[in-house]
This record gives sequence, structure tokens and C-alpha cells, in this order.
Amino acid sequence: MILGIATVVVLVLVALAILPAKKRDRDASPPNFVQSFTRPANFRQQQLSEEAEAIADEYQRRADEAWREELGEKATVLFQTKTTTATKTRKS
Repeated sequence: MILGIATVVVLVLVALAILPAKKRDRDASPPNFVQSFTRPANFRQQQLSEEAEAIADEYQRRADEAWREELGEKATVLFQTKTTTATKTRKS
């Protein structure tokens, strides 16, 4: 019974880790980011804007990756703890 509950918890955590990332990928820009639709004054300004956007995207990607990794580690520890506890109670 505890093993089943632990499995459901792990599956829910994995689903939560994957679904928000897909939603962010669909959204071109974050909701709190106001994008300027005016044409850049010159080529250098356009380059700087593109570089800033690329850096922000890379930072977001790395943050998402680190968050998923941490979530996976926590789920593994939780699952191992539940499995160990279930095994000990069955042996008793």
C-alpha cells in the first residue's frame, strides 16, 4: 500500500516537473516581460537586444534543468525512504 502511494507521489512530481516546462516553451515571452514592438534605432541596439534575449533564455533553461534535477533527486529519496519503510514493516 505504501509502495503504491509512493509510486503515485513520484509520478505526480515528475508530471509537475514536465508540464510547466512545456507550457513555458509554448509561451514566447514570460508574462511579466514587456516586449518593445518599436524598431531598434540601429543595428547595434538590435544585436544587444537579441543577445540579451538569448542570455535570458539560456539562464531560464539552466534554471529549469537544475530544478528538474533537484526534484528528481528529492523524489528518488522519498521513494527509497517509503520503500525501505514498507520493507521493514513487512519483515516485522
